[in-house]
Amino acid sequence: MTEQTPYVQLESGALLPAFTLPGADGMPHGPWDYKQHDHLLLLFARSSATSDGRGLLRAFAPRYREFREEQCAILAITANTVIANLQAQDELRLPFPLLADPTGSVIQCYTRWDATTRLLTPSIVLADRYNAVYQQWTANNEARLPRIEELLEDLQYLNKLCTP
Repeated sequence: MTEQTPYVQLESGALLPAFTLPGADGMPHGPWDYKQHDHLLLLFARSSATSDGRGLLRAFAPRYREFREEQCAILAITANTVIANLQAQDELRLPFPLLADPTGSVIQCYTRWDATTRLLTPSIVLADRYNAVYQQWTANNEARLPRIEELLEDLQYLNKLCTP
């Protein structure tokens, strides 16, 4: 029998659940680090070692500048250890932090988590610069999450709503 958390759907407009996780860069990261400065895109990938997880991370890396131009930071989160994420961060040359949550304590607040198998349901959460959830997407695999162009369009819309 597996210990699976129920499907988590964050309510639009609700504040992001607070957390601090270690990054591959050795620093702690969390949503409050960006509050009132940047919108925040949280990427929940199954693993930085699987082809789907690496594909998701690899897709966002060269487009990170476009997210920064829209005043958006990205935090990627996996159930891997810091060491495994450090290797992936170096190999993929990720310009954004890759955070480790091997116990799933944060993951289960954002998406479905199976503690026995340590598998999560891939998810993307977009929050405005005040840490309010704008939208959440989940999918059976990373390839079914929204396209980067759609996310950039959402950010352009958010920037029209949330002028500093």
